[in-house]
Amino acid sequence: MKLKTILFITLTAMAAATTRAQVRWVKADHDFGAFSEDIGAVDAVFEMVNDSPNAVRILDARATCGCTQPEIPRGDIAPGDTARLKVTYLASGRPGRFNKNIYVRTSDNPSEQKTLTVRGTVIGASATLASRFPVTAGPLRLRTTTVAFGDVVRGKQKTIFVEGYNQSSDTLEPAVSGLPPYIDLSITPQRVAPGEQVQFGFTLQTLRNPQWGISSEKFSLSPDPALTDTAEMDFFTIINEDFSQLTPGQRLNAPVAAIDPARVNLGELEAVSAPVKVEFQVKNTGRSPLMIRRVQVIDPAADDLSVSTTKVKPGKSAKITLTINPAKARTDFINARVTIITNDPDNSLLAARITAEVKR
Repeated sequence: MKLKTILFITLTAMAAATTRAQVRWVKADHDFGAFSEDIGAVDAVFEMVNDSPNAVRILDARATCGCTQPEIPRGDIAPGDTARLKVTYLASGRPGRFNKNIYVRTSDNPSEQKTLTVRGTVIGASATLASRFPVTAGPLRLRTTTVAFGDVVRGKQKTIFVEGYNQSSDTLEPAVSGLPPYIDLSITPQRVAPGEQVQFGFTLQTLRNPQWGISSEKFSLSPDPALTDTAEMDFFTIINEDFSQLTPGQRLNAPVAAIDPARVNLGELEAVSAPVKVEFQVKNTGRSPLMIRRVQVIDPAADDLSVSTTKVKPGKSAKITLTINPAKARTDFINARVTIITNDPDNSLLAARITAEVKR
């Protein structure tokens, strides 16, 4: 009984040995390090040794990306011989870090595959960077300098990503300064190796922004504390009220805003003439209080904006007063836009115009 057991174990071991791969790869990965995209293509050679008593051959080798091209040696590999599998990585148009796998099958055990890996970092060429990262901040290239959040409902948050690229041969630690307190920032990675990309994540926290409507500010991005180069950035957003949860009954009893007049033409004004006072009435014709969230005037000639009240009872009005100073007009024509943001769910943004011709 013991003899049969020993014989069974021996035969099983011999059978398992015949199914194991009989080839040996000298190395399974290759690191190209950092190199210029101008090189175009780089090659790695993987050596395979046939340790079996029989001839073997490489059946196939495939990569997961067309940028990585294996070249299979033809013919059988005799026992004890070595074969060389060449892998070419096409770097043109591919700045940044890469890590690619090649899957190889050999005739000694075709049901299994060996994974080979090539990796490295491509330092982008000027032409490629100019199209993909057109903004220069010293050694750091950026996709854009504008962070446009667009329309965002108050109470929500929104994240915009801006990508960058380290075109230098040094590791950079980029930083951002001058961001308003209602924008959170993440930088990934915080240390950017040569030829690697970085992602700046800007998250707008609307509840921390006291302003309704348009908000826009400028800030600075530095590629590294040791450098004086900076990129001037700006962001833009419009914060709106969320009326989506109102019931039909709440809408029926909501405030209704109207502005009068909607347009004021001051005619001709001498550039040296005294400022002119302009008044608008914002009336609430609805059934609940009208809240004036914000009043903005976009024109350098507009001065001294005031609002008599920000809470208008049903049937009542608020008075908006401002002055037009022709001496501050930058052109010969004044076209001031007055915008009023309210809690009227059907007409939350009111607008009026003040126009005048400036004689110099």
